[in-house]
Amino acid sequence: MKRLHGFTLIEVVAVMFVITALAIVAVPVGRNVLTQYREREFMEALVEEWEMLKMRARAEPSSGNMYVNGEKREVRFVTQGKTKILAFPESLAFGGESRMECNPNGKIVTAGSLYFRHFKDITWKISFQLGWGRAILTKN
Repeated sequence: MKRLHGFTLIEVVAVMFVITALAIVAVPVGRNVLTQYREREFMEALVEEWEMLKMRARAEPSSGNMYVNGEKREVRFVTQGKTKILAFPESLAFGGESRMECNPNGKIVTAGSLYFRHFKDITWKISFQLGWGRAILTKN
């Protein structure tokens, strides 16, 4: 019997089964990677905006403030009436409110730390050192 060109039904079903199995495994892994990427991007943007706030405070000269509001899920950077807002990723939470301030010389007024919690017991910590207020980002 001469075979026609193409695939048999069993071959098509087997390939569909393999593709479905790979998709079932890949989708949750992909979501987790995307969540981690968004969190890291937010944290790096927060540190970068803090550095920009200090530079603007030195240049203008005026004091600069960073407000973190856990209820509104936003970080607000304010200097000379100019405001920049960063929204939290959905996977992060911040308890309560916090404020960090730098003086007109661009130096931090009080040292402190901010803790952002991931829903799977992962904590992002940003520590602000006295003096120039360098921000150190760690993930636990």
